[in-house]
Amino acid sequence: MQHDLARVGSHGFQDLAAALAITAFGPQVQILGPGRDGGRDMFCNGTIIWSGAKGEPAEVWEGYTVFQAKHKLRLETEPADNARWLWGQVRAELSAWADPKSGRDPVPHYLVIVTNVPLTPTPGSGGFDWLNAQFEKYIKALADASRDVDSGAERKAKQRRLSRLRKWRIWDGHQVDGLITKHQGVRRTFGAFLTVPDVFAHLADFTDKLPIHELEGGLRRHARAALIGDRSIYFDEAGSGDGGGTPIDQVAIDLPITPGPDGKRRTVFGHILDRGEQVLKPVLGLHTGPRHVVVAGGPGNGKTTMSKFLVQAYRAALLDGASDLGADHQAVIAETARTLRGLGRDGLPKFRRWPMRIDLAEYADEQGLSEDSTLLRWIAHKVSKRSNVGVITASTLDSWIKQWPWFLVLDGLDEITDPRIRKRLIQQITEFVSEADGDNCDLLVVVTTRPTGYVENISPTQFERIDLSRLDIDEAVRYGVHAARVRLKGDDEKIERIAKQLSRAADDDSLRHLMQTPLQVLIMTIIVEGAGRIAPDRYSLFWGYYDTVFKRERQKQTTLAQLLQDHASTILTLHQRVGFELQVRSESESSTALMPPDELREVAWTVLHDNGYRPSDVDSELLARIVLAATHRLVLLTPISRGQDGLGFDVRSLQELMAARFLTTGPIEQIITRLKTAAPNPHWRNTWIFAAGHLFADPQPHQHGELTSLVEQVDQDAAHRLGRICPIAPGLALDLIDDGMTRSHPRFHNRLLAVAFEIFHVPLLADPLSVARVLVRAAAASEQVRSTIAQALRDGLSDVPLTRDTTQAVQDKITIACREAGVSQHVRGLAVVRGSAIRKKLPVTREQAWQQYREILTELSSSSQRIHTIEQVDSAFCAIGESGSIGVDVGPVIEALFDRDTAELLEMALENLVEYEAELMETLRNLVLPMMHRSPVGELLR
Repeated sequence: MQHDLARVGSHGFQDLAAALAITAFGPQVQILGPGRDGGRDMFCNGTIIWSGAKGEPAEVWEGYTVFQAKHKLRLETEPADNARWLWGQVRAELSAWADPKSGRDPVPHYLVIVTNVPLTPTPGSGGFDWLNAQFEKYIKALADASRDVDSGAERKAKQRRLSRLRKWRIWDGHQVDGLITKHQGVRRTFGAFLTVPDVFAHLADFTDKLPIHELEGGLRRHARAALIGDRSIYFDEAGSGDGGGTPIDQVAIDLPITPGPDGKRRTVFGHILDRGEQVLKPVLGLHTGPRHVVVAGGPGNGKTTMSKFLVQAYRAALLDGASDLGADHQAVIAETARTLRGLGRDGLPKFRRWPMRIDLAEYADEQGLSEDSTLLRWIAHKVSKRSNVGVITASTLDSWIKQWPWFLVLDGLDEITDPRIRKRLIQQITEFVSEADGDNCDLLVVVTTRPTGYVENISPTQFERIDLSRLDIDEAVRYGVHAARVRLKGDDEKIERIAKQLSRAADDDSLRHLMQTPLQVLIMTIIVEGAGRIAPDRYSLFWGYYDTVFKRERQKQTTLAQLLQDHASTILTLHQRVGFELQVRSESESSTALMPPDELREVAWTVLHDNGYRPSDVDSELLARIVLAATHRLVLLTPISRGQDGLGFDVRSLQELMAARFLTTGPIEQIITRLKTAAPNPHWRNTWIFAAGHLFADPQPHQHGELTSLVEQVDQDAAHRLGRICPIAPGLALDLIDDGMTRSHPRFHNRLLAVAFEIFHVPLLADPLSVARVLVRAAAASEQVRSTIAQALRDGLSDVPLTRDTTQAVQDKITIACREAGVSQHVRGLAVVRGSAIRKKLPVTREQAWQQYREILTELSSSSQRIHTIEQVDSAFCAIGESGSIGVDVGPVIEALFDRDTAELLEMALENLVEYEAELMETLRNLVLPMMHRSPVGELLR
């Protein structure tokens, strides 16, 4: 055969079979996607016309025809073995259709088996005739009453069902191969499956429209260079201090994601790589639903490592088989394939996509988001920068994307915090995807982000959102031991100690909740390696990590060791100040969070001066030593190059840890003021949680009480963000509860639980599963807490309609959350808690609520200017209340909130509508308030 159909893979072959069926019989052939399909990969209700050979009449099938794709991954050397495998597949399908209990209805009138198995054509004895004979034999056996031992009712029922099957046909590998050759449109569409291995050497085979002289050298060199250059990640980013890179294929982990509609466990590599194995050209319609993916995951979830490995996997697949690879290239390809097999995949991706990864923070920082720029131009710039053969233009890549499948990762949307820049970036992403759709390009885009602050829900018709879940406890232990083996390279004694400590932590209720992300598990191994103690909350875990790394560096026989020994406090203060400054900068400038050496010198000078040193004269040598140490590596500060040289924290959570310690330095009143200012801003949320953890880590009850009171009161006197209408306190309380910092402080834990339960009053809750997860994990840790949560559910289910709906939405997700967490039957009982028979009713009608709202606006509006503003806002609110938010201009609402008096008036009036206008509240929460929440606050926190 001309085409290697075995390497296409099952997903690709099903798409190929569908494309051939549609080409042969027209659009009346309906395609069904992966999943439970009742034995149908495609079907047609109507007429199918089979063209006859020369001089022969066409054959017409009128009725219900089912197509089934049967793909054998590895063909046997003996043709008879392949034929027997195919018959086993077909027989299982016939048995299922014959079975009245199978639920497969209706049984088809006609059946077409499409397979890559080549059947031998020898008349009478060849595989083709043998398989047809097996068909007939199976059907005749159902009509044979001589073998009945009783009434034969079961056999007769099967015979009646299968008697509907009038005819069948087999498209074997030879037939499929011939159809591909005949239909060049299908051949070109599936070229990434079927083409010769050395893609770049045969660009001219794909089309005569590609600028070969520009593309071949540039794309080949970029792919080869990136295969080696982008392979490594650095454990010294997380503190191993070995200074050497670790191949990403040695530490890649297939992270769990939230279950699908069927409740089955899913993983991020499985989900995305399966999507990538499909032909995603919009015109073909082979994939239903959104093609692209937004991956949301919390700090330390491994989003960047995941994205880098996916790109590396596609890069290896693209280069595999090329003739001009060195030994290093071939070794990387082989190791990448081995890792994928270890993760349950069948080696490298079958569908060769051209991969590219864009760091969105770098993109924004280097003016990629100017008004006259496009995402494609930036990609061309990045490819050209890594190639020595000239410039790859955007128009060249435009030709390439129209002819060859792409895999594009846009990493770190959450790092773009400025509302204007973020809006422009999302606009560019949607424009890029829409243009690709219009040009019928085969494109798969993956965007990564933290879930906190992600409210845009980018083009839901184009992007599916998936959320990274916590590692289950067995996965966490396995990953920790594996990471230790990679880092420690044969130090069996340390590895064994780490494995024992991780197993103990997994059995300790106060510690196992920390084993939730790859980063936190890795930090635990580093702490254990240094003979440190694992603390039971997240802040203490990360702080213990800094302490471990600091002690390790101090014990080394280097000139840096003495500096750390003598100036520990100064070095820590420098880390805190740099962490804070970079956190501020990354908020206001969309920066990649780097500090130039000259600026670091200024910060170090200030730190020394504030500590009583004289850095301008007698202590100038100390200043020079600190700056010199930092430019090589100073505990967590490390030299970084991301298009510009500077110093920073390669792991953002470590930057946020140090920024949190800066925020919690000073009198408690000042600390609380800072935290109140930062609380609404999603950019500062992880820093905020670290800061809260720092306060709870100290044995000072007054600090605990002040922080808890802050959470309870944070939405008071916050009219500029409609705090009483769309409160942030329930989300903050849930974050603190889930972090684990309050578990040993029941009094404050219970107060935070009471605030968290206010989430049941939020209309149209965006993510009820995340709330259910927190409640389930909290309930699993304490019987008393479980009882409190059960009562809160009862109260919510007995409340007014809006609260009942939200409470029910959360409760509906409790079963999934319990399954993920592996909790006891007592906790699972939260899923069946019921409200009382007598439920609260709304005090007034919807019309009366609107009347009360307007009375407040009318009575308290004073100046003519404010009246005009209020009228505009009221008009927007009414439009949303009547017909929804689509097409409504919310600009006047945002403008009104910047005036303190107007904002207070609106908040007071809107309180009447909260229980009646769910969509209005959702619009305020998702379209209006993010602009207020994201307003930079860093300068206010100094």
